[in-house]
Amino acid sequence: MSTPLTASLLGLALTAAVCSSGLAQQRDYQSYDQLTARLKHLTNKYSKLSSLTTIGKTATGKEVWLLTLGRDNAVNKPAIVIAAGVEGTQLATTELSMQMTEQMLEAAMIQDSVRELLQKKTFYIFPNLTPDASEQYHEALRWERAANAQPTDDDRDGRMFEDAFEDLNKDGQITMMRVKSPNGLYRPSLEDPRVMVKADTTKGEKGGYLLLTEGNDNDKDGKWNEDAEGGVVFNRNFSYDFPYFQVGAGEHPISERETKAFADFMFEAKNVYAVFVFGPANTLSFSTPLSAAKTAAENLTGPLPKEASLQEKVSGLYNQTTQLQNPPRVAPSPGDVVQWAYFHYGRFSYSTPGWWVPKVAASLDSAGAEASFSSEENQEDLNFLRWARANDIPGVFVNWQPMAHPDFPGELVEVGGLAPYVKQTPPLRFLAPVAEKHFQFFSAYAKWMPTLKIEKVQTEKVAGGHTRITATVSNVGALPTHSEIGDQSKWVQKIRASLKLQEGHTLISGNLVQPTHALAPGQKAQFSWVVEGKGYITLTVGSPAVGQQTKEVYLY
Repeated sequence: MSTPLTASLLGLALTAAVCSSGLAQQRDYQSYDQLTARLKHLTNKYSKLSSLTTIGKTATGKEVWLLTLGRDNAVNKPAIVIAAGVEGTQLATTELSMQMTEQMLEAAMIQDSVRELLQKKTFYIFPNLTPDASEQYHEALRWERAANAQPTDDDRDGRMFEDAFEDLNKDGQITMMRVKSPNGLYRPSLEDPRVMVKADTTKGEKGGYLLLTEGNDNDKDGKWNEDAEGGVVFNRNFSYDFPYFQVGAGEHPISERETKAFADFMFEAKNVYAVFVFGPANTLSFSTPLSAAKTAAENLTGPLPKEASLQEKVSGLYNQTTQLQNPPRVAPSPGDVVQWAYFHYGRFSYSTPGWWVPKVAASLDSAGAEASFSSEENQEDLNFLRWARANDIPGVFVNWQPMAHPDFPGELVEVGGLAPYVKQTPPLRFLAPVAEKHFQFFSAYAKWMPTLKIEKVQTEKVAGGHTRITATVSNVGALPTHSEIGDQSKWVQKIRASLKLQEGHTLISGNLVQPTHALAPGQKAQFSWVVEGKGYITLTVGSPAVGQQTKEVYLY
């Protein structure tokens, strides 16, 4: 006959076995060392199309890798930046960027169109901008870490890491605790009792449970795990709308090795045309609407008018090429990289999670209508569990298990909940088709990028034996030559027309170098000079982010 203790131990063993099976399936995501080896193998295999460099190191010495795709002097060709791994918990964005890169390089070997794309354009791909944070996924104790390895005092009490997580049920991962309490605001879901939802007091509902992260209140301040190991969050450390004095933001904007290295590279890379972030915000599936109040303010908080209409166009292209259904509506957050790239860096900037949990309908009642619990809070977790069940993905939930807890003597405390990372790390088989769709999107976007054409150069003899040169240049691409906000930024090099004079030539009228505002698709600009002398001079028009066009001009 089994005793209660024996049964309890057997239950623990079974739970651990199930969790281990699920963890094994989820651990197909690569560690920093594995990703490094994969990157080196890739650039060795496609050495004529790619190169691997580092922009800096983290606090633990990990390289922040930059993968450059392009042919023949790629650093001087119009470029797209793809930044992945900006949130340490979104490992799927790193894998998505890698699979997409591999597909692009493989296609370049057999498809002329892709080979031509890499001949004309450059892709700067950052597979993982937060390697210290994401590595927690591979540690013996797994918990969702968003911050880097720079020590910080999150609760500002003069001590660091004094209230970290504890693995109370010894399953190798940090989940949640629910504590039976009349003051609790949470209750089990009617749809799935494993999931805790907030009670709706407006409907007379009562909670009955406190919901806390797994661990002890080590410093006895009434908070649990508020000062765990970790430092500053990459995607909260940029200068636009910096969240001063908030946990994970850092002491000041761009205070961290990773963010400074990224910003330094970006300001040096004059050829960057647009920035795409694989991150939590979604500004690709949904365009940001124009707001007169946000653009009229002294400090811009919304896209300028031309950018707002352009976002609709780019969103249409994204939705058409990716065909991703039911995208999440997630706005940019204070201090994130996607807003910095637009407002402070002056480039077109977009963000997408890349992959999200597909929507799975809730159960229907006997009359065929969606059950009443579909209005419960925490639909995100409920939908995830429906999706995991429909796709036979094990190990995503740790069943609630009673534990004795020193902070709650004599009270019912249970440990369990969703396993860490599972909502953002689907089995890799789900990412390959999504990566291919994003490859198609970026290829289409690159083809839309602006292209300058010197349409006409007129020369005429003027008084004094001089030559007047009049050049007409047009943008024959489908996108503007640079952003509207870029016209206000010194960091964005504008379209410039310039003459290269030879010995014996003298500029009589006009500036040798003449800039112009952003040219919309189909828009033209005209430049004029008067030059003394005879023979040929060179006219050059362009910018690093658009490319250069040259033409020889004969002087009478």
